[in-house]
Amino acid sequence: MGVAESFIINHYQWAYLILFAGMFLDSEAFFLTAAIFALQGYFSWPWLVAVVFVGVFLGDIVFYHLGRYFQTTRFSGWIHKKFSNYGLWLDKNFLPRYAKMAFYSKFIYYVNRITPFIAGWHKLEFKKFLKIHFYADIFWLIIMLLAANLLRFVVDAIGAHWVLKRMEFIFPALVLIFFFGEYIVKKLFTKKIAKTLSKS
Repeated sequence: MGVAESFIINHYQWAYLILFAGMFLDSEAFFLTAAIFALQGYFSWPWLVAVVFVGVFLGDIVFYHLGRYFQTTRFSGWIHKKFSNYGLWLDKNFLPRYAKMAFYSKFIYYVNRITPFIAGWHKLEFKKFLKIHFYADIFWLIIMLLAANLLRFVVDAIGAHWVLKRMEFIFPALVLIFFFGEYIVKKLFTKKIAKTLSKS
């Protein structure tokens, strides 16, 4: 029995709490790791889905309010200086199409937290923000559940016992895969912004 497997068996309440906290960090890696255990009956699917959704949604709200807060502090001067080149692009593209960007950003590491931060910074109407992110988070969760269902075949092919015994190594591997994959997407996203700015 692996370390992670033993921990969940003996401290499953803490496991749900760690999963909840993970939604603020690397939601995809934490979710898929939990999904592997859920596929083997260690987690309750209804509870897992509830904890994940609340964590992701609350994370968006927290970063929205951080954006509103930091807009009134000395930190705002550094932000303006750091991202001054993107101000025009944000005004023309990001804010008018915020709903679309919120859906896209759920799958891009770093951008998925910057997006609600920017919404708060620009004082997007909170009710509108909640509505957009409620549906964006549901969409993200559906995609993740589909990914978990596909993961079932991978786990079955490798062997559930072998996978569970080595989860303390598989989890960091998932984090690295998502980090580098989403980092590449983020770089492409940034290049697209730079290209748009150069044409304007």
